[in-house]
Amino acid sequence: MAEILFPNPEKLHKELEAAGLPVVGVCNTGRVDYSRALTKTESSKAKSVVDSYDPKPTTQKLRIKAYSAAGITLEDLVFALWEHLIKSDSTKAAAIQVKMEAIDALIN
Repeated sequence: MAEILFPNPEKLHKELEAAGLPVVGVCNTGRVDYSRALTKTESSKAKSVVDSYDPKPTTQKLRIKAYSAAGITLEDLVFALWEHLIKSDSTKAAAIQVKMEAIDALIN
């Protein structure tokens, strides 16, 4: 089994994109694919991004995981928003908001 060098490859992919690099894929085993060969400047920038890479999940990922653990599903959110926006009934949305705010307070 291959060693996992990038436990959160999606995050590294986004960081490389944000740095303006032509990244097309990042594998958790350490492989990074670009759409073309990198210039010397881009190679240096890529090395800097990889060297400073922090594999910890983003706050958004932590929230999604915590919401799911608390029983808040995407479907629950969609239906609550539907009822709030279309039917002017905010009961379900308000209940979900209370749960989400409690979770957010723990994460932040």
